[in-house]
Amino acid sequence: MITEMFENISADLGRLSDGNISARTLIRGILSQGFQAILVYRFFRWFHIKRIPSQPLRFIIERFVEITTGISIPVECRIGKGFRIHHFGGIIFHPSVEMGEGCSVYHEVTIGDRGGKGGAARIGNNVLIGAGAKIIGEITIGDNCIIGANSVVRESVPDDCCVVGNPGVINRKRSYRE
Repeated sequence: MITEMFENISADLGRLSDGNISARTLIRGILSQGFQAILVYRFFRWFHIKRIPSQPLRFIIERFVEITTGISIPVECRIGKGFRIHHFGGIIFHPSVEMGEGCSVYHEVTIGDRGGKGGAARIGNNVLIGAGAKIIGEITIGDNCIIGANSVVRESVPDDCCVVGNPGVINRKRSYRE
């Protein structure tokens, strides 16, 4: 199980370079606030899965990360490998968020419930969530989707779509990875 944690971290590190592997890129990525928040999440997620008590240390470190980076990712979230936070600040995930592999998130993104009712979204693989986007409610975002900046998504989105606007309008598209 510890190897899975390191595989996830390695895949997250791989996303920092986007094909341009250099010491400068790697160091800049490792020192970024987004990667540090992901690293804390991965570490304490492993403790959570193994049912190893980590309080009060976890509480203190998670609060420190929230204060210094503006990123809150509870250990109850399920996030696949290759996760990347491009710009830090204002990123809030509900504990029931499930996210696939190869996803990217920009600043000011909220993935939450409907005001204390129900759970949060299930996000597919290779999804890009633009700056300021809000994904609200127990919905599903398909694989290879783009959620545009400042979009508000309140309904499920099929694979290979782009969502823009408030309320979010769903448009068919090609994968952003192509």
